[in-house]
Amino acid sequence: MSRIKFADVNSPDIAPKAQQIVAERGSVLDLYKMLLHSPPVAMGWLHYLTAIRHECELAGHIRELVIMRVAILNGATYEAEQHAPFARREGRNPAAT
Repeated sequence: MSRIKFADVNSPDIAPKAQQIVAERGSVLDLYKMLLHSPPVAMGWLHYLTAIRHECELAGHIRELVIMRVAILNGATYEAEQHAPFARREGRNPAAT
């Protein structure tokens, strides 16, 4: 559990940004709930990573292999757990990275 409380995604100043995150990512992950303490940072992160995920020419299975490998090498358990379903959808076995 985090030491800082998550931002209230239902507050009037944050709700529109949270809705945009849901539209692009499907839900507001804990990462975004924390980043939304600074909405410009959260939206910059969303724009940047949406471009990497959906606007680059890198094949999805390669993208997820790289993400999973970097997460494992850096001991980034949260990142690895969050990307495991994406890796599987792209035909990757997350345990084999």
